[in-house]
Amino acid sequence: MQGYKEFGVAMTGVFPVKDAIELAMSAEKLGFGSVWFAEDYFFRGGIPYMAAGAMATEKIRIGLGVVNPYSRHPALIAMEFATLDELSNKRTVFGLGSGVPYWMSQMGYSVKKPLSRTRSCVELVRKIMSGELINHKDAFFEAKDVQLIFEPVRKNPPIYLAFEGKMGLSLAGEIADGVILSIFNTASYVKFAWARIREGAKKVGRKLDEYEMVSYLPMVIDYDLDKAITIAREFMKLYLPHSQPGGPLMEHAGISKETTIAFKEAESAGEDIASLITDEMVLTLGVVGDSESCLNQIQEIVDAGANTPVLFPVPGTQVIPTVETIAKDIIPHMNPS
Repeated sequence: MQGYKEFGVAMTGVFPVKDAIELAMSAEKLGFGSVWFAEDYFFRGGIPYMAAGAMATEKIRIGLGVVNPYSRHPALIAMEFATLDELSNKRTVFGLGSGVPYWMSQMGYSVKKPLSRTRSCVELVRKIMSGELINHKDAFFEAKDVQLIFEPVRKNPPIYLAFEGKMGLSLAGEIADGVILSIFNTASYVKFAWARIREGAKKVGRKLDEYEMVSYLPMVIDYDLDKAITIAREFMKLYLPHSQPGGPLMEHAGISKETTIAFKEAESAGEDIASLITDEMVLTLGVVGDSESCLNQIQEIVDAGANTPVLFPVPGTQVIPTVETIAKDIIPHMNPS
């Protein structure tokens, strides 16, 4: 499915849990379709965020993006997914990805064979969430007489994948219910992602009529452009050193392999990398500026094929006023593609 579906908002774990609750409640009241919570190590946990948001709302979809198949066994993932789906009354969307390699290495995990491991994880999670007694063994996971002691409210809740590269996106087209594009995705990257997703779907003769592409977009709305860029830059410096040098996300944003390596090396040396992030980079990698400028940037992403733009008000912004501005000044003026 291409064409605008809905707007979502999201929050990273830098914000207190009470802010996540307020975000979910405000988003539902303002008519947003979904609210998403990130699982970034070592920030506040996405699953507690999700549970808190679900308890505070009644209708809005609650998304988790993303957990990984290294730090949690699929049986635990299935248990948590099924519990959250019950808690939210079938409003959840679950995201799986291989995790940021740097963060995973900090915990001693070697991110080997991420695609095969994720495929295996999705298969086992879905088996366990069927409610049946499961015995399973493959190259990555084992489950001996595993069965949930409660009946899941849905046996097949939506599972989305989050991968940057062409093979991961192809896998998402093959086995997932949707895809989550990382922050810093651009219109060019959205088109690249759809092409890879279609390749994966074609392998298994699958139609994509209801397939959802979620586009995570860090956002700063402010009529003072210099101020907006400064705020966005401070957020971006937390993530850019861990971007894949020469990877498609950075490539489609026009950021060279050498520049991404320079980010990484500067951070490793204990330097503040803010000076390496140009204004042009900030404006390319985020939705930054006044309402009209932000509307145009989001419209470009939607026109490229992302049907659910999900906006992240970044630290340093006022979260609820930002969400209110999106609802009042941006959503009503979107042109469905």
